Amino acid sequence: MNNRPDGEDPGQFPAARGAELAHAAGLEYVHIPVTTQGLGPADVQAFADALASSPGPVLAHCRSGTRSTILWAMAAAKQGKQAPDEILRLAQAAGYDLSAQRPILEGYARQAG
Repeated sequence: MNNRPDGEDPGQFPAARGAELAHAAGLEYVHIPVTTQGLGPADVQAFADALASSPGPVLAHCRSGTRSTILWAMAAAKQGKQAPDEILRLAQAAGYDLSAQRPILEGYARQAG
């Protein structure tokens, strides 16, 4: 799952090329381009839908991993898969401090509950 908008960095290959490479390797490819400032509920829903429809493990990526981690965290809270404290703990264990996202995670968790 590619969470980078095309053209974010010089030399970055476009999502269409990523899709070609993934499909050639027998993998599915989903492009949900987001920026931290523009990340919204529709992006979270698209990410949650992609996770739910995946038959196996998912690799999500962006430039640093932060956007993909935020999307995963919000999707997990939205789906009621983990409590916000557990989501924050897992993100921290992976090297991402999402404590600033706690209110949003709690809001999604309330909606799921």
